[in-house]
Amino acid sequence: MKKSLRVVASFATCLSLCASFFADKVVKDDVVHAQENYNCSFDSGIGDWSGRGSVEVKQSADNVYSGSASLSVSGRTDNWNGCQLPLDTATFSPGSTYSFYSAVYNAGRSEAEMMMSFQYDVDGETKYDHITSKTVSSGNWAILSSSAYTIPANAENPVLYFETAKGSASFFIDDVKIGSKGEFMDTIITGESMGDLNNDNMINISDFIIMKNHMIDSKLGVPRQADVTGDGNFDIHDLLLFFEYLNGNPVEFKEPPVVEPPADEKDDFEYNSAVSYKSAPDSYLKPCSQSGKVIKESYSGINGNKSLNVYLPYGYDESQKYDIFYLMHGGGENENTIFGSDVELDLILDNMIMNGDLEPMIVVTPTFNGGNCTAQNFYNELRKDVIPFVEGKYSTYAESTSEADIAASRKHRAYGGFSMGAVSTWAVMANCLDLVAYYMPLSGDHWSGNSADDKAKSIVNAIEKSGYEKDEYFIFAATGSEDIAYPNIAPQIEAMKKYSHFTYTADFSQGNFYFLVAPGLTHWWGYVRHYVYDALPYFFHE
Repeated sequence: MKKSLRVVASFATCLSLCASFFADKVVKDDVVHAQENYNCSFDSGIGDWSGRGSVEVKQSADNVYSGSASLSVSGRTDNWNGCQLPLDTATFSPGSTYSFYSAVYNAGRSEAEMMMSFQYDVDGETKYDHITSKTVSSGNWAILSSSAYTIPANAENPVLYFETAKGSASFFIDDVKIGSKGEFMDTIITGESMGDLNNDNMINISDFIIMKNHMIDSKLGVPRQADVTGDGNFDIHDLLLFFEYLNGNPVEFKEPPVVEPPADEKDDFEYNSAVSYKSAPDSYLKPCSQSGKVIKESYSGINGNKSLNVYLPYGYDESQKYDIFYLMHGGGENENTIFGSDVELDLILDNMIMNGDLEPMIVVTPTFNGGNCTAQNFYNELRKDVIPFVEGKYSTYAESTSEADIAASRKHRAYGGFSMGAVSTWAVMANCLDLVAYYMPLSGDHWSGNSADDKAKSIVNAIEKSGYEKDEYFIFAATGSEDIAYPNIAPQIEAMKKYSHFTYTADFSQGNFYFLVAPGLTHWWGYVRHYVYDALPYFFHE
């Protein structure tokens, strides 16, 4: 039960009560642990640490938990890649129990489960074990620790190593310590142990000082862990209870009540269920004061060495996540067409983003030219080469370039194209529904089967095979009424409307399928770029 406490009249009185306590307690906390078997801060080098897999490990001052340096681990291509330290069995005896401690820093773009692990051999067979783990948010330090891990009695060649549960983001480690059993407390899995304000898995005078500073300066905000009385308020009672704890008195730190976040709110985007063609303002075809940039990239894959262009919005920030749109050119064109002088879609994107018509996003223009690639089979290259290359370098919602993480972020990914690029779009939908949720076929039909019914059935078969529901894929198609593609795509659209897999409306909060027809317009990028202006704002709200 929580100990009953007498309320002190003022905060100043409380500080006065604590003053004499500080002198003794600080000395005690600063005593060096006599039972430590290993302590490495990396300030003097990396010692016997090395990489696991094709990674680079080095001493670094870029991110430091304490002292002047840490160990940087970069160039990872899989979750098991990391850093390792061989342990001397003369010091760390098989069958004995030790405590482990280390600071870890997540240098990736999203949260990652950081893991402290153990490898050893038994009769020539390599075995693996996990000591502890913790989910660490992007750009933050956390502590991994275990109060009691027993090295297997028959272990040979023991190795301590660090990895992640999934993904391949870079990370740092610092202050690696191995001590006697119970020297370090177990990792706080939630990261919110009451009283542990600095998340170092220890509750001591350092946390009390942080609590005091937060009470003095309201601008600092209030850590959830500071409400140790669990009454939903941070006040003098919390400071007094903590003081009692540090004095060795039996107290109970309680979790504060959980404040449920509001129910998921609908995106405030205002859909028009029946969008009609509208060209972008003339000013959108001119440079604006907030221009993004187009970067030429080269990569090598199943179709040899190829190039693509990446549009980065104004103010692109690697620490932010961006939706991504892959947009394919037409026949006889290449990856430079869309951002070239004949189309200049980058100008439209700049102005749309600057004027709030569009959230900042990344737009990629690849090509189906080269090697054995065609518009119909580009989906292979998209899956194997293009998405992993682009999203491994630029900041999207994919946590890593593994197919699982790319699939998990599919609702933040779109694919579209003009003419043969539209042919490519339908083929991507038929083969990559697991990677892409939004589709924009412009002036082109699906080249599958001989009839409109065949084409529609091909798409439906892919949907049924994928197992996705109607609110997990979206199509916004467009063409001109005088476009040479209209006689082919219009019957396909009508055939698709017959299937229950589609609900026809441009309001993607209510449906998933729409076809915009621009009266009198023909097969020309000068018109088609305006279809992008009309359609793209409808993506990424679901």
